Amino acid sequence: MRNLFKTVVAAGVLAVAAPATAQYVFPPREGEPQPVQRPQPVQQLQGWNNVVRVNLGGGFYNSGYYNCAYYYPYYSCGSGSTAWYSSFLVGPQLDFNLGGVNNISVGFDVMMGTVTGTVYSGYQAYSKSTNATLWEPTLDYVAKFGPATQDTVGRFRIGGSMLFGPNSGVGGTFRLGGGVSFLNSKRLGVGLDLVLEGGGYRGYWIGGLQLMASPEFHF
Repeated sequence: MRNLFKTVVAAGVLAVAAPATAQYVFPPREGEPQPVQRPQPVQQLQGWNNVVRVNLGGGFYNSGYYNCAYYYPYYSCGSGSTAWYSSFLVGPQLDFNLGGVNNISVGFDVMMGTVTGTVYSGYQAYSKSTNATLWEPTLDYVAKFGPATQDTVGRFRIGGSMLFGPNSGVGGTFRLGGGVSFLNSKRLGVGLDLVLEGGGYRGYWIGGLQLMASPEFHF
């Protein structure tokens, strides 16, 4: 019985000591081959080069024009006026990677807002507001700074757009802006953008900016 007890105790001690002994590797004796160490697997980071986003934000524009009047025998265009346009902006946009930092960005924004300006009637001037919707297809070159596996990536854009509005209004703008994508290495992320625009609409100068915060899908 006593021998049986000693055998059980010895087996328990060996069972506890076996894992600790396995963690210690004895150095090879002289003349024995060196042990071969297997390389550890390297975790591969997935990068997404293309982006689809839904632009959400606001557009803020102003337009300068002249009020021309005919006073016999003179014709005068001396008085200037300004119209303001503030709007809610929504629209899809696709950034397609051409290789490296180079991307082509195609989008279509819809701006729904209010135009407030000065209207001249004879010798009197008064302020008037009206609702207006503008449709804006865009085409930009976008340079992205940072690898596709990086979570935060900045971007610079330059391009142009067309403007289509009420009563067959047509115009176009030059675009310049910058932005940043967060969670860029993930399937879903968030983008922030600021874009400056300047050009013409219905024969009048127009300029302004767009501020956008956009959900993004990377692929």
